[in-house]
Amino acid sequence: MHPSLRLTDGAPYVRRRRRGMAVVVVLAIAASLVAMAGTASAAATTLPLPSSGSFLYMNSEPGDYIGGGVEHLYTAADSSINGSLSADGNQFSASVIQGPYTHWWYVDMAAPAGQPLTEGAYEGAVRWPFQPPGTPGLSIFGDGRGCNTLTGRFVVNEISHAPTGELLVFDADFEQHCEGALPALFGRIRIENPPPPPDVTPPTLYLPGDITVEAPDSQGTPVWYSAYATDDRDPSPDVSCSPTSGTFFPIGITTVNCTATDDSGNTASGSFNVNVLAFLELSITLDGVGSVNPKTGVATLSGTINCSRPLQVNVTGTLQQLFAHRVVVSGYFSESVSCSVPSSRFSVSVTGSNGLFVAGGATATVDAYGCELSCHSANAESAVKLRGRA
Repeated sequence: MHPSLRLTDGAPYVRRRRRGMAVVVVLAIAASLVAMAGTASAAATTLPLPSSGSFLYMNSEPGDYIGGGVEHLYTAADSSINGSLSADGNQFSASVIQGPYTHWWYVDMAAPAGQPLTEGAYEGAVRWPFQPPGTPGLSIFGDGRGCNTLTGRFVVNEISHAPTGELLVFDADFEQHCEGALPALFGRIRIENPPPPPDVTPPTLYLPGDITVEAPDSQGTPVWYSAYATDDRDPSPDVSCSPTSGTFFPIGITTVNCTATDDSGNTASGSFNVNVLAFLELSITLDGVGSVNPKTGVATLSGTINCSRPLQVNVTGTLQQLFAHRVVVSGYFSESVSCSVPSSRFSVSVTGSNGLFVAGGATATVDAYGCELSCHSANAESAVKLRGRA
């Protein structure tokens, strides 16, 4: 059997007769084999193959489990034949269904992982989808029969696509040996899909909503965002935006305009705003004079919060008063204060945790903490003179 005979309509074929270990090879037209070099092997072909259209031809040698040792031809006239490529172009799959499941066959061919299927020979194929890296995959099964393991080869004779990527023509010869057996299943699969209708549908553009960020200073900051598109025909529409993601955006509002374009030139556009705020300034001060109620010993402190943007601020702190150079009376306070630009006054009451405050000198510490786009804090420490009040 010549290893380079292609299954074509009207092609010469190889007839084999075995006597013991001898193999007698009879060539119908030997000269034409040279022109067919590099394609898949074939057994004796008795059925004329179509010159066009979708079909599956299988020629099974005696002892081949999958084909049952017979010759079959399925065409679009008697079967439903469908074939397609995977999105990355690595794998071809076809199904051939005749009648109400009178016969059903499936064909899978794959280039080594990471490579697209192209015209040419794929040697040393093993069962798809279990082929190791660097090895092509092959699997022809159906009518309730399949290989656990297989070896083989296939030759992609023709492959073409529409401008929008859909498969138009796929033509390949194959040779498959099931379970390491010598008998082979030879064949040819051809798929001819009609050209798809013109692509007039624009992509769908996905943009973020308006973005607000805070700069680390009063100048601006780089801003990153995600914009992408999907399309019913183009698996990867081009998306361009201006300004681009990661660009330095100045303080203020900048409009980002984006356009998605598919392979057919259809476009979709959209926009969103990026609002960059200057760094929020926050500070706090305590008044140097407070008051204390002589009857209850509760002190009152006041001060000012300065903010460059409105902010809800949590004000916490302690008040300490020293008695006789050895006893310290302490109290803790916490208050939520709404700071309005440019500043807001606050007042807090402090109760001693281990005694009463009295008129006289004291020391106060205060912390301000508030979160907006980011969190900010400020603190102060001050000597305070407490005055008695009724």
